[in-house]
Amino acid sequence: MEDDVSAEKLFFLLKQISLNLTPQLEGHMKSSDISGVQAYFLVYILRHHPEGTYLTELCHEIGVSKSTISALIKKLREKGYLCFQENLEDIRKKEVLPTEKLLAEREELLAKAVSMETELCGRLNPKERGQLWNLGQKLLARG
Repeated sequence: MEDDVSAEKLFFLLKQISLNLTPQLEGHMKSSDISGVQAYFLVYILRHHPEGTYLTELCHEIGVSKSTISALIKKLREKGYLCFQENLEDIRKKEVLPTEKLLAEREELLAKAVSMETELCGRLNPKERGQLWNLGQKLLARG
């Protein structure tokens, strides 16, 4: 294995990994009315915010723009998986909540996610997963 991998090779490898994850999500998570990416976003909501959260909080946690999250939420609201609840103290803030439809599909979505995660992450041993996590955090660190 090369000791000194060029920045260009590293960028292409990261891009290949990213591009490979989308079809994996689609193959494992897609259902009749939502895409794999949408389904995995719902899994995130179920795991981390089953009682609801705010758009800004999701942007910070996931690391994508407000417009991207807004578009995703809009589609999932139209399909009946998410809803908004207005904040009585600040009408500009709307809490994103899972609907009864999403809660009814919770176990199926979570099982699909665990299966996909096990298959993909099973290629790495626990030490390698830890190393990948630490390296990813280092690359994403700002400042």
